[in-house]
Amino acid sequence: MTDKQIIITTSWDDGFALDIRIAELLEKYKLSGTFYVPIKNPQREVMNSRMLVEISKKHEIGGHTVNHTFLNTVSRVVAKYEVAAGKAMLEDKLGKSINAFCYPGGKYSQRDIQLVKDAGFSFGRTTRLLHTTIDPSQQLMHTGMQAYNHSNVVLIRHCMKNLYLSPILDYSLFYKENKNFRVLAESMLKRLFNNGGVLHLWGHSWEIEKYGLWTELEEVLKILAFHEEISYMNNTECWNLLNTKQF
Repeated sequence: MTDKQIIITTSWDDGFALDIRIAELLEKYKLSGTFYVPIKNPQREVMNSRMLVEISKKHEIGGHTVNHTFLNTVSRVVAKYEVAAGKAMLEDKLGKSINAFCYPGGKYSQRDIQLVKDAGFSFGRTTRLLHTTIDPSQQLMHTGMQAYNHSNVVLIRHCMKNLYLSPILDYSLFYKENKNFRVLAESMLKRLFNNGGVLHLWGHSWEIEKYGLWTELEEVLKILAFHEEISYMNNTECWNLLNTKQF
């Protein structure tokens, strides 16, 4: 067992009404969550203000633009509005400031990283998988795993596309036909107990509902919960700690 700190954090995107169910599961297993909520979403309904405030009582709320806009597909003027106005509107609904931002669709450019910083966010969360730390130089928080059953082929392609190859060997991605996310959680947790770091679980409640993954999600939360050696934090708490400590 390493003496390095182990952190588990979770995040949930798009502000769908079933985020309430996610929040209840997190509370059941004493886990922390950050919920990234757009003001509107043309793809699906966003939870109402009452639900948003209810979740915010125990969990962190983060920005996700005004219209769930893929920032790298719009002009600088539009992107700036989406980031900054989305933050202001959420803060008005909640009556408090927010620090975390998530790029819709995981899409962003270097310009957008600066816009997120200029709007007053501490960092931007991406959808890059299989990371166990953050990138403070770019103000980016990558993730560990998604609550979704990606095939090993998809995970390998993801690693190669992002020039992040070590997880292919770390998690034996060449040797299993499908990396069930419960199995991946067990593999990542085992590695963290040896090396320290962060396991960042993220997902969409609408996707979990669509593919019937609620039982698998609860199994994963059980695996991650109630370890005395682990610190359970929301995304901003994790970010702040990792900026002050060396893993």
